[in-house]
Amino acid sequence: MCSASKNIYPEGSSFTMFKRIYDKLAGEVSGGIAFGHVVEISRHHRIQASPGMRAAVEYAVETLRGYNVKAEAHAYPANGRDYSWSNLMFKEWSCAGAELRLVEPGDEARFLARYSESKLSLIQRSLPTPRGGVTAEVVALDKGEETGDYEGLDVSGKLVLTDGDVARVKELAVDGRGAVGIIYYGTWVREPNLPEGALDDALKYTSFWWAGEEKPCFGFVLTPRTGRWLRELMKKSKAPVKLHAVVDSKLYDGSIEDAVATIPGETDEEVVVVAHICHPQPSANDNASGSAAAMEAARVLHKLIGEGELPKPRRTIRFTLVPEMAGSYAWLSENEERIPDIVAAINLDMVGENQDLCGSPLVVERTPEATPSYVNSLLEAIYGEVKREAGNLGGSAKYPLFRHAVAPFSGGSDHYVYSDPTVGVPCPMLIQWPDRFWHTSYDTLDKVDPGMLRRVALMTATYAYFIADAGPAEAIWLASETATREKASLISRIQGEVTRMMDPESEEVLDSPPFLSEKAEYWTGRATEAVRSVGRLAPKDRRTEATMERLSSEIEASSRTSLRQAERTLREHADAGKKKLIRRGRRRANKLEREAAGITPRRLFRGPVSTRPWLQRLSAEDREAYWRLGRAHRDSDILGTLAMYWTDGRRSLLEVSRLVELEAGRTDLEYLVEYYRLLGAMGLVGLSEG
Repeated sequence: MCSASKNIYPEGSSFTMFKRIYDKLAGEVSGGIAFGHVVEISRHHRIQASPGMRAAVEYAVETLRGYNVKAEAHAYPANGRDYSWSNLMFKEWSCAGAELRLVEPGDEARFLARYSESKLSLIQRSLPTPRGGVTAEVVALDKGEETGDYEGLDVSGKLVLTDGDVARVKELAVDGRGAVGIIYYGTWVREPNLPEGALDDALKYTSFWWAGEEKPCFGFVLTPRTGRWLRELMKKSKAPVKLHAVVDSKLYDGSIEDAVATIPGETDEEVVVVAHICHPQPSANDNASGSAAAMEAARVLHKLIGEGELPKPRRTIRFTLVPEMAGSYAWLSENEERIPDIVAAINLDMVGENQDLCGSPLVVERTPEATPSYVNSLLEAIYGEVKREAGNLGGSAKYPLFRHAVAPFSGGSDHYVYSDPTVGVPCPMLIQWPDRFWHTSYDTLDKVDPGMLRRVALMTATYAYFIADAGPAEAIWLASETATREKASLISRIQGEVTRMMDPESEEVLDSPPFLSEKAEYWTGRATEAVRSVGRLAPKDRRTEATMERLSSEIEASSRTSLRQAERTLREHADAGKKKLIRRGRRRANKLEREAAGITPRRLFRGPVSTRPWLQRLSAEDREAYWRLGRAHRDSDILGTLAMYWTDGRRSLLEVSRLVELEAGRTDLEYLVEYYRLLGAMGLVGLSEG
């Protein structure tokens, strides 16, 4: 801690190391101010690389400047040619208007979709129709995702009605068979909080993602109820049902912007707060809420530092409001020389939910285990303070009045870019999930809770400032906090395996199985690495180094003790139940495993691979294989992400797969072998075989 900040933690204080920071911030953070930002941001139609996105960024920059925070817009080419690492910077798109009318049969004529009523009624990035529009017969598809769905159907020059995957339908119906456009009426169904029919009157956010070589196309979005009505009308009608479509849009070379705000520190090191500011109007929770909470955190930190309530931090705190992932790719690739000085980040995505309406808890999502870090323990400790809301009658306990959770890494937002080991910036995420109204026209202001925005802005500001100002004293506390939490997790995981092996239906019990020792060794390694990561905050400080080594040794000793206890417990359980105690060795590798053992993948790009533009480099046969792989292994996408994080150019694919299994509790080697083969064919990874 720098000398100017020593007075934050008076000697003998009973506060946690961040509590005085937290309390000062708590007196200033306003959920109402953050909600006002949600109102303003949600006015804009924020498609990545569009005038509406630019306007939202300009609002954020000007507002932050009004708080005297240094802020500016960073622009990058949006031309469909430039790349940020493996991510193609797609062209800018704008739309002046679009309409879809039912014109035949005449007695049913009506508007089905109007862009002026809802921006989500258009498939985003739709290309323009000829002047005057297009009148065409509409053909109903049975999903339209398989070639067999088109047998006996002539879709050339027609519109196709579908609730299937839009990208796939475009490839088969438009690119392959000459359809002129797509009418989509699909929706989300996610049990248990989003049953079938819950979103019957909502429009689902749907987009084309042009990579430069596809056939031009336009499309509209209907609600599921309207889509089913139109399908029934087509069944009953004796004559073809015709629609008239008008789209006044442009796709062109332009720019894509990030809003970047800075609270300067005393060194070149920095902490980054990231939130994506994009998505269709209104998209209030996703993600005007994350951007608003970040802006409020920036306002409060700047104010309290300026007033001397908080000392100027050692490290700079930087806020980036970006088009999701594309903006993080762009900012990081433009600032590669700065990455070694970024000690930590935090991602805010969908943080403002009214939980009663949206059905979601507030989730702390940890970093991937390939990037173990103290940041998880710190954020969880801060979360513990936020959850001290109400007390019991006797005053002996406090607890939250909102739903909450801590979850392992799952990706899907900007922390996925930062936490990639090739970038190496530990970045947890705050998110509310599952949100019933995510990516639909129902994501409106009434679903946003100022109280929740306040909680998240407070957590974010505390996290960012504590790391920004941390020195040796804070590092030693944080190492202890991390070790305590990691040790508890390690013991719990070992006990979970013991419980699993005590199958009451089985007549046998495994005795000290090798896989348990392997798992314990893996978990111990992740825990000790998380503790040692604290050294980043106090480099070359001998006291911190000694503390980290002592705590790491204690974790290793605890792991050994827990394993011995597990062995004894399993034997005692077998004796008590008169079960057979067996020792199961390793089985011989099968053909697929031997194949994977002979493949050593290496990464050719920094950051996660962005496959969208690279799919065009595959043969038609391999593009079909890629589609079928995703359909056959629907739940394995996260495994591909985790595998890429473990890929270091030295490990075989079999070793990578085993690390994925240790992290996620499962693997899918069949998927990974084919996935990496296709990535190699795209030119995204190199594969050494033999």
